[in-house]
Amino acid sequence: MKRDFPSMAEESTSDPQGGYSAAYRKAAAAGTAILSDSRSGMKIDHTMSYNDPTIPLRKRIAARIAKSVQDIENPKCIDVACSMAGDLGHLKEALGGKPAQLFGIDLLEAQLVKARENLPEAKFTQGDVLALPYGDAEFDSVQTSRLLVHIPDFRKAIDEMIRIMKPGAIGVFSEGEMDQGMMLLTSDDRLRSVHQKKTEFTAKMCANPRAASSSYKYLLSHADVEDVTMEAFTNFLFKPTEMFGTMDYDAQGLKKLVENGTLAQDDMDYYLAEATGRSANEGNFVQQFCGPIEIHFRKKK
Repeated sequence: MKRDFPSMAEESTSDPQGGYSAAYRKAAAAGTAILSDSRSGMKIDHTMSYNDPTIPLRKRIAARIAKSVQDIENPKCIDVACSMAGDLGHLKEALGGKPAQLFGIDLLEAQLVKARENLPEAKFTQGDVLALPYGDAEFDSVQTSRLLVHIPDFRKAIDEMIRIMKPGAIGVFSEGEMDQGMMLLTSDDRLRSVHQKKTEFTAKMCANPRAASSSYKYLLSHADVEDVTMEAFTNFLFKPTEMFGTMDYDAQGLKKLVENGTLAQDDMDYYLAEATGRSANEGNFVQQFCGPIEIHFRKKK
């Protein structure tokens, strides 16, 4: 069922065509997994390995889906925006040997090359969530993680995922609120100020920075779903380099803030030095993940 909703401009201060979100479509057009964007300063290889602090959430979601399909013979399960098949791997493990048909779709064919290596028994397709190449009511479970934050027309994306779900199927979204998804626990006001500016900049680089709350509201109003629930996840980075090993990724965004006059160069230098120096070593640079947020629901029978 289609409805009239406020425009994205009323919900978000981001540019739907710029920043991180646009970088995905540029990379897809170029046939690469290297995301590069001059507006945000980002350049990152999306096939690189890193220490993912959200693994406990990913395994929690896999267990939820496995339980939902346990009584279905040879269920069909799909991960939309599957990346390199990490979440499908967790689902395979959670199924515990139960036969299942695993599917993955992603915008970046370069990531699917890795996905096919990591999980050769699954079926992978390059495609767009806004036009999924599957029939109506085809899957017993649909999941996605950190996708809707990059989709300006997130309602259409949700409608597409609901369309391919069988009646009674489970859907699970893992999405963030990018303007408040990472807190810095510190007594240093200078560090906190830089971190806040970095967070605000990150949110503006996403097409749908409040993906968790906007998706939850839309699902609650959707005529074809029921049992909509939102559950929290939190974790800590006790040192800023625990995820990527360096501060290079953070430095990309901070440099753009310096370029546009939002941040002073000496504040950037101080932040990066403390992230690998005294503050980090003394426990005065702890980052708390406030998400991603898990949203799960069922398609009405």
